[in-house]
Amino acid sequence: MRVGYACICLGGADLRCQRSTVLKHATPERLRGLIQANLEGLAAILRYNEERGWRLFRIGNDFVPFASHPVNEIRWWSEYRRQFREVGRYARDHGHRLSFHASHYTILNSASDRVRRSALADVEYMGRVLEAMELDAEHKIILHVGINTPTVAQAGERFVQAVGEVACEHRRHLVLENDDRLWPTEPALELCRRVGLPMVLDIFHHAVFPGAWSEVGCAELLDRAFSTWGTADGPPKIHFSTQDPAKRPGAHDYGVDRHELERFLGQARAMPRDFDIMFECKGKDLALEPVMDLLRSDPRFDSGPSARVPRLALAG
Repeated sequence: MRVGYACICLGGADLRCQRSTVLKHATPERLRGLIQANLEGLAAILRYNEERGWRLFRIGNDFVPFASHPVNEIRWWSEYRRQFREVGRYARDHGHRLSFHASHYTILNSASDRVRRSALADVEYMGRVLEAMELDAEHKIILHVGINTPTVAQAGERFVQAVGEVACEHRRHLVLENDDRLWPTEPALELCRRVGLPMVLDIFHHAVFPGAWSEVGCAELLDRAFSTWGTADGPPKIHFSTQDPAKRPGAHDYGVDRHELERFLGQARAMPRDFDIMFECKGKDLALEPVMDLLRSDPRFDSGPSARVPRLALAG
């Protein structure tokens, strides 16, 4: 069981990997400086995570600024090939799993051809990063289905068609996640089986919006979601977070509710298959610290840092 957090590292002022700029300042010179800085920042974050035994990390979507926008004409995947390979090698050597999560603007099943093409460009960018790092299919790009209009069936059909347009080398990284408003677990899982994508089960989203599976137990939910994962996809992955009591239903809390996590881990012990947990908390890495003793008590936990952490430094 690997654990980790998403996008932003709060443990150090210099641990950043999504420095960006505004469109009017997105010159080739500026973009090159940001790409190099973000590669160095990701290398630093991976070292930081390794020292703490955290081997899941989600890369922010601004990792390569304006990568899917026409203003960025740099062949960054070629120009920075060596740096990408070094980061990917470190991740592989230390058993780290990297991912992206497409934003809510990435709507593959949009009825608008312009929006759909923009979404496909976003997916291509994320896939290109993972390929430039020479990472295999266990490193994922997480998608939501998108809209559900004018009917769920039509929206689902558009999603199937859009996934078919994704290049094979990028499609192998795709996974689909249930959401807390439009696509609950059951119809999302049906789409996964239809298009041959694994499903990332978001435990919190399911609690907020269970749909027809409100009475299905935790172990059974995990079993159904995990059945969509093939050998090449690596261990199944889930998302875990808890409700912010001061905000609307579905809003993530700063930290992890220890009792909820303990209850979940107890229920999940019925699963014979290993899996990874991405914690989606506002507190990011700082939210993990208070529950690490609980996670380490689980016999499946991938415990502790490597005995020796090699230096990873990227030259410009």
